[in-house]
Amino acid sequence: MRILYITLAMVCGFNSSLVLGQKLSVCYQANCLEEVNFTVSEDTHNQISTFFLLITSAIEEREAIRHAVRSLYLEAAKYSPIASDRGGNFKDYSVQGRMDCVDHSRNDTTFLNYIQQQGWLNYHKVGEIVWRNPLLINLHYASQIIEINTLHSWVVDTWFLDFGELATVLPYAQWKSGYSPQP
Repeated sequence: MRILYITLAMVCGFNSSLVLGQKLSVCYQANCLEEVNFTVSEDTHNQISTFFLLITSAIEEREAIRHAVRSLYLEAAKYSPIASDRGGNFKDYSVQGRMDCVDHSRNDTTFLNYIQQQGWLNYHKVGEIVWRNPLLINLHYASQIIEINTLHSWVVDTWFLDFGELATVLPYAQWKSGYSPQP
């Protein structure tokens, strides 16, 4: 049956007037001080749809999400200066287009909602933005997905690494305890 759906999707060229040409927003400059709207191109839409075609598990879907979020950031960078963003808050402090965790969490959630609206998520649903404050001085926000079968919460976080890198996806409890990738 899955082969039938894949074949139909390929014959139809993944096109649908309901999902193509959708406008999204991306914010930047810390605390979403600036915002730009952009239209997801047909090429980007089709590329992202292929990431989700042969998914057979929640693990595979999380990996597809990492790639899809990156593709949407690359598309947004055609209309905004966000390509100059560097991981964390200090390597790009005075750069136009920098993003803090507030920007990243909002953008990531916007992109995740777009992915969900296309019907590409079968194992997860988009959750609310989450926050942590493990040392009282380093408040941090990120996006959340919830695995449908287990109700396990996962964090999708693009703030840690430089622009264009794949999103970090990890269990919420691990992130909440202060996770930071090793340099």
